Amino acid sequence: MAEVFIEQLIPGQAVNSIFVLKAKKLLPLRNGTGHYLAVVLGDRTGQMEGRVWEPVYEIYHSCRVGDIVLVQGQASEYNGTVQIQISAMSVCREGETNPGRFLPSSKLEQDAAREKIVSVIESMHNTHLKRLLSLIFSDNDFLNALLTSPAAKRNHHAAIGGLMEHTLGIVSAAEQIAPVYPKIDRDLLVAGALLHDIGKVEEYSLGTDIDFTDEGRLLGHIVLGARLLDKYISGLPEFPEELRLKLLHMIVSHHGQYEWQSPKRPKFLEAAILHHLDMIDAAVDMFSSAVESRADQEEHWTGWVKGLDRYVFCK
Repeated sequence: MAEVFIEQLIPGQAVNSIFVLKAKKLLPLRNGTGHYLAVVLGDRTGQMEGRVWEPVYEIYHSCRVGDIVLVQGQASEYNGTVQIQISAMSVCREGETNPGRFLPSSKLEQDAAREKIVSVIESMHNTHLKRLLSLIFSDNDFLNALLTSPAAKRNHHAAIGGLMEHTLGIVSAAEQIAPVYPKIDRDLLVAGALLHDIGKVEEYSLGTDIDFTDEGRLLGHIVLGARLLDKYISGLPEFPEELRLKLLHMIVSHHGQYEWQSPKRPKFLEAAILHHLDMIDAAVDMFSSAVESRADQEEHWTGWVKGLDRYVFCK
């Protein structure tokens, strides 16, 4: 089946593609003899209206709002807009679809991300941190989750692979800032950067949208991350207790302030720097995304950006 997205559809084009059913409504025909079905379909590129004239009631009762549906029909023009004249619509089975049809994806290449992680681990002089990171990132299930997870539901790096992009952005910043301030424990800061958000692999789920898992909603990524880190450390009996506490503290304090859901504020240098690097990387993505996604690329200002609570200057 050809991958056709909503933004690509033109009048007269045959449609045989997968969308999310965002809305449906039975409406009366003008002659009063029955109903037609009006639907709204969506994917990562936008949304479009569709019409079902036959079989109306069968499709209406078999498909629910939120379902991922296979739609067959033809694109047509009505009142200056494109809509789909639907001849068939059926619910897709679980596992038949890729979240990439509905969600944006990070531009970070997965192979490049893997290579960067290997090089970071090889650069470690602290043998305990090197063993721990080697253990964690040799877990293919964890690594694959990290490569595909978002860093947030909204605001910054809210995309497939956004978590790895965010993580490696902070790692690169940590590597650059450490030589500037000789008092920084470079290996500790870089390891903290790699591990600070690992709980997000259990916090979010991917479907037609980014959503929270039950654990994510009830516990949050900070608690989940500390728990996950402790699980890996338990597999290294000789791992120093003080180093364990420092890494755990970097996870639980990286939000920096109690009002930002941080259980603790940073209590040592590397934890404090990690918090600020986390804020910087998120800000870079939020400002950049606001500029890149504005409707009119010639405008010098974006619209109101909710996550930043301001307009953004683009010139």
